[in-house]
Amino acid sequence: MARSDIELRSLSALVLAITAALVPLVGPSAAAAAAAAQPAAQQPSAGQPSAAQPSADDAYLDALLGSWVVDGTYAGKPARYRGRGERVLQGGFLRLHLVDTAKPPQYEASVFLAYDPKQKDFVVHWLDNFGAVGARVVALGRRDGERLVVTFPYAEGAVRDTFTRDPAAGGWTLLLEEQGSSGAWSTSGSFTFARPAGTKRPR
Repeated sequence: MARSDIELRSLSALVLAITAALVPLVGPSAAAAAAAAQPAAQQPSAGQPSAAQPSADDAYLDALLGSWVVDGTYAGKPARYRGRGERVLQGGFLRLHLVDTAKPPQYEASVFLAYDPKQKDFVVHWLDNFGAVGARVVALGRRDGERLVVTFPYAEGAVRDTFTRDPAAGGWTLLLEEQGSSGAWSTSGSFTFARPAGTKRPR
């Protein structure tokens, strides 16, 4: 054994002996005072939802969790997608992944949705296989009951997405609109979200 090890063990023994001698002198009152000095565990502020109890707006987005069959039309043509919603980035965003059912798939997108409690609005990032071209713009919008309307202010013309939840049926609809140079809106796509046969919304 090296000399430094012997010195270290001797010092440790001395510290233990001093500690044992001081414990009876401290008494329970000092121990209680020390415990009282410890900071209390941080509790959620009044009006702030806990992690186990999402806000009404987060619960609204959570209704998109799980698997979906997305049917509808885009640019006047039938379209079908497989969809899946999941919480990502430690729950900060709900990601809705969409991929068409063609073989091989021709379109794929990940739509990131979140509610900003400070600004009291929703933020949406729509990323797809077209890359950076369509990823420069972030949509903002607000919810009115079961309907969420967000607008992407593209330079060549705004795009408006309307998500509408149907709690009774357990599904959704998505309306896609484009704004023309005159300011008028026209429908570019319309879709329904339904659960695949034999599946239920995850809890």
